[in-house]
Amino acid sequence: MVTLQEINDTRNKLPEEIVRTPLLQSEDLSDRFGCSAFLKCENLQVTGSYKSRAAFTILNNLSSEQKRTGAAISSSGNFASAFAFMGRLLNIPTTVVMMEKTAPFKVEKTKRYGAEVVLCENRFEARWETLDKLERERGMVAINTFEAPEVVAGHGTIGLEILQDLGDVETILVPISSGGLLAGIATAVKEIDPRVKLIGVQPEGSNAMYQSFKEGSPQSIDKVDTMCDALVATKPGALPFEHVQKYVDDVVLVDEDSVKQAVALLFEAAKLVVEPSGAVGIAAILAGKVLVDNQKVVALLSGGNVSKDTFVQLVT
Repeated sequence: MVTLQEINDTRNKLPEEIVRTPLLQSEDLSDRFGCSAFLKCENLQVTGSYKSRAAFTILNNLSSEQKRTGAAISSSGNFASAFAFMGRLLNIPTTVVMMEKTAPFKVEKTKRYGAEVVLCENRFEARWETLDKLERERGMVAINTFEAPEVVAGHGTIGLEILQDLGDVETILVPISSGGLLAGIATAVKEIDPRVKLIGVQPEGSNAMYQSFKEGSPQSIDKVDTMCDALVATKPGALPFEHVQKYVDDVVLVDEDSVKQAVALLFEAAKLVVEPSGAVGIAAILAGKVLVDNQKVVALLSGGNVSKDTFVQLVT
């Protein structure tokens, strides 16, 4: 398992290109929810999501030969653009496997940052099959981001920042896909202050971690049906799940309507552009899935990568 020391060491190696994102208090949201509501704005991170922290850490930790040959990952969008950006920064060739249904603007953004995009069929397992093929045929190092300790360590740096900025935080709400983000933040926070409550949030139509948390072992789901296109893992990573089991207090589900309302509310109340996947923490409060009365609460806004047309539909 990833340790607090490894997360601290990772934080010290992050380049200046990675933003220490603000922790903003929203008076409007605080009044509405009856708590002190804070927003950790990773939607303002370079490339528009929290993934840059882990992407840099993965690439920076490669051997000299691996850096020369290049690296490949699979992504639904946010990790793709972050991996491409950090590959360009470190002068490492990068390739990203994405499903054909991936939002076109996310594909183009990844290409614009310099990665090669290889499209695969719209089947989650096809991502890994294509990644394995790239490794065999091209000799690139294929990285399973669901199981890489660098992912947990990189994402854990967000937890350090939250505690440094709000030492008396009581509850932190974190979006979940494969679980690396929640695992990293929970590890960093709980190792420093076990009193803080860590709650993971998933959409109802993509609830693999929720089922796994309730069953006590990693579970797979047959299909995904959600507007939260960055939260589409059909099974949590085994390594993140170990951390979630040890450190996380609860996992809750939110419906699509609550997510849409949350995106609109963040725009209206905080003037922030947040993609549906990044708004699930606020959706959980809106839907009454977590009790936050009179608490200091942080909702992690994990990304802001949403097209203009989609965003207009969400807020109108």
